[in-house]
Amino acid sequence: MKQNAFKNLMSPVQIGSVQVKNRIVFPPMNTNLSSEDGCVTPQMEEYYVRRAKGGAGLIILEAAGVAADTRNHPRQPMICDRKYTASWARLVEKLHRYHAKVSVELVHYGSEASIPPRVSPSGLSKYKDNPGRILSVEEIHRIQEQFVAAATYAKQAGMDAITLHGCHGYLIAEFLSPVFNKRTDEYGGSFENRNRFLLEIIEKCRKALGPRFPVMVRFSANEFVEGGRELAEAVALAKVLADSGVAAIDISASQPSAYLMTTPPYCLPQAKGLLVPYSEAIKQTVDIPVFTAIGIREPEYAEQIVSEGKADLVALGRPQLADPDYAAKVQAGRPEAIRHCLSCEYCLDTLDDDRQICCAVNPETGRESEFPILDAACCDHMAACAAPEDNARRKRVVVAGGGPAGMEAARVAALKGHEVILFEKRRQLGGTMNAAKIPPHKEMIGKLVDWYRRELARLNVEVRLGADATEEVVDALKPDVLYLACGSHYIKRIKGSSLSNVISAYDALTVPDSVGKKVVIVGGGASGAETAEYFSGQLVDVVCLGTEKLGGRLKFEARERAGAEQRHQITVVEMLDGICSDMDVFCREPVLYTLEKNGVRLCPSCRVEEITEGKVRIFNLKDKKEEVLKADTVILAGGLKPNGQEAFPDKPYPVVRIGDAVQAGKIKDAVYTAYMQAVCL
Repeated sequence: MKQNAFKNLMSPVQIGSVQVKNRIVFPPMNTNLSSEDGCVTPQMEEYYVRRAKGGAGLIILEAAGVAADTRNHPRQPMICDRKYTASWARLVEKLHRYHAKVSVELVHYGSEASIPPRVSPSGLSKYKDNPGRILSVEEIHRIQEQFVAAATYAKQAGMDAITLHGCHGYLIAEFLSPVFNKRTDEYGGSFENRNRFLLEIIEKCRKALGPRFPVMVRFSANEFVEGGRELAEAVALAKVLADSGVAAIDISASQPSAYLMTTPPYCLPQAKGLLVPYSEAIKQTVDIPVFTAIGIREPEYAEQIVSEGKADLVALGRPQLADPDYAAKVQAGRPEAIRHCLSCEYCLDTLDDDRQICCAVNPETGRESEFPILDAACCDHMAACAAPEDNARRKRVVVAGGGPAGMEAARVAALKGHEVILFEKRRQLGGTMNAAKIPPHKEMIGKLVDWYRRELARLNVEVRLGADATEEVVDALKPDVLYLACGSHYIKRIKGSSLSNVISAYDALTVPDSVGKKVVIVGGGASGAETAEYFSGQLVDVVCLGTEKLGGRLKFEARERAGAEQRHQITVVEMLDGICSDMDVFCREPVLYTLEKNGVRLCPSCRVEEITEGKVRIFNLKDKKEEVLKADTVILAGGLKPNGQEAFPDKPYPVVRIGDAVQAGKIKDAVYTAYMQAVCL
C-alpha cells in the first residue's frame, strides 16, 4: 500500500506552540514499571522509548501523582516533589531523540484511589465503606497548588505539554461530575460551579508555565452512569475548556464502576470507535485539536476518522502494546505488517494483579530492556531479518507444529538470523487459532494468524504444510534444535467419550455442519463458552449501558439480531462452581449475559458420568442428583493433555517443548513460552 493512503493520519498537527509529527498518540496507561517510591526506572524508560522508536507522534506518559498521599497503584509514578524531576527528564530526553513530543498526565485520585487515604468533593465513592474525607475549600486550594507544582516539575523535566487527568472518576472528574459532586458551595451544584475546580487549576498552570506552554485536558465524554455526563454536557464542557486557553481536548470514557467502557473487551462490539461521535460533535464546537479513542484498531479506520474531520488525533493504546512499530509501519505504507491487538484484556488483567504490564501477542511489552538484540531487529521494518553476528552462529532450527507457539518460535528464530523449517500436518497455519477465530467478535485472532503467515514468508521461513515432522524426517535434517509445538488433545476419560457423536471444540467450530440440533458441551471455560455462543444462533447483540449508580453492577441490554435463528439447543456442563472461571473479570460478565440471552443452559457444579448414543448422564455435585440430557452431539471443550510426551527421545540435538505441548493454555501462554525459548538461541 502506498504511503499517501495515510496522508492525513501521518500529517503533522499543531497543539498550541508544539508541532506533533503525526496524529498517532500513545495514551497514558498504568504500567507498574516505576519504582516503589514513584521514580522512573530503566524498565519504564525502555517501554516508552520503544513506542517512540516505533514512530508515535505524541506520547502521553502514564498518570503521575501530584500529591504524596494519592496513589492508585503499588508502583505509582509520582511528580509531587523536585526529587522526581531528574528521572522524568532522563526519560523525556530519550523520547525526544526519536522526535516524539511528550506530555505527562497529572492526577489526583480523590475518592477512587484504590489505596487510601481518599478525599472527595462530597463523600461519594464506589468504596462505600471508606469513601474518604470531604474536602474543605482550603484543602481544595491546596490541591490546586499541588497540580501547579507538578506542572512546573514537568516543564522543568523537558515535557512539551501537560495533560490534566479529568476522567475515570478521579478527583478532577469528581468535581466535574453531577453524580460525584453534590456540594452546595462555589465548587458544586451548577455546571459552572462544578467546572470551577478544573478551570482554576488551568488558570494557575498557565500563569506558572507561561501562555505558550500547552495545557491539555482529558475528560470522560460519557461517564456511563445514570445521571452522569453525556454528549450535550461533553460538548458544553469542551467549549468552556477551549475558552479557558486549553491547547487540546483528549476525550475518554467512563468512571470506575463502569470500567468495561474505558478499555472494552472483544465481546463488546459496540466499542469500535466508541468516542468518534463525541469527538466529531466537540470538533464542530471548538477550534483546538480534539483526540478520539477506544476500539480503533485498523489504520484505515484511523485515517478515515481524521480525513473526515471527526478528530484531529487518534489515541492507540493497546494497539501499540501489541505492536510498538504501529506508526512506523503506517508511515512506510505497510499496514498489513501490523500485529494487531486482540482486545483480550490480558494487559489489564496483569495490572489488576499488581504485576507489570504485559501483552498476550507481544512478549516484549514491559520487558523491552531485557531483549535489546531482538528489539533492534524489529525496528528495521523493511529488513528481512537480523543478520547473525557471524556465520558460525547460524543454526538450523526445526519447528514441529504451526500453531501460535510454533509460529512464534519460528518467527523469533528467523529474526535472530537462523535457518528455520516449520512443519504443520494440517494444510494451513494457525493450529487451534483457526477454531478460536470463529466465535462471535474473535476475528482479530484470524488477523493474528494472517500476520504470522506473512511474517514467516518475509523472514524466509520454510513452511511445509500437510507434512508430519516424523523422527525420520527431522533426523535427516540434522537440526541444531527442534521445537516441539505439537499441541494437546482432549482426554477421553468419560465413559462413552469415544463414540462417533463426540467431537472436539476444534472440530465443531471448523466443521459446524457436523453438529446436531441438541448439543451438550463438556467444559464451561472460555473455550466451551465461546463455542456455546457460536452455536446458540447468536440471537442477540449485547450492549453495555454502564451502571445505575456509583459502585453498582454493570447493566447490559440484549438487542435482537435481524435474521438470526436458533438452530441448536445448547447445554454447557462444568464441574467447577462457575462458568467462564478462566476468563478475566472484563470478559466474564458480558459473556455470561450473552449466553443467558441466547438461551444457553448452564450447568455448573455438574460432572458428566456417561455419554451414550443420544444422551448424556450428569451428576449435580451440589444437589447430589442425576439428570439425563438429550444430545445429538457432545462437544469436548475441556480436559487437555499435551501431545508428544514420548516423542523424540535421546536425540543428539536439543528437543524443546513449547506451548500446549508443555501445558495447555491460551494464546498468551503459547506465544510467551515460545518467545522465551527461541530468543535464547
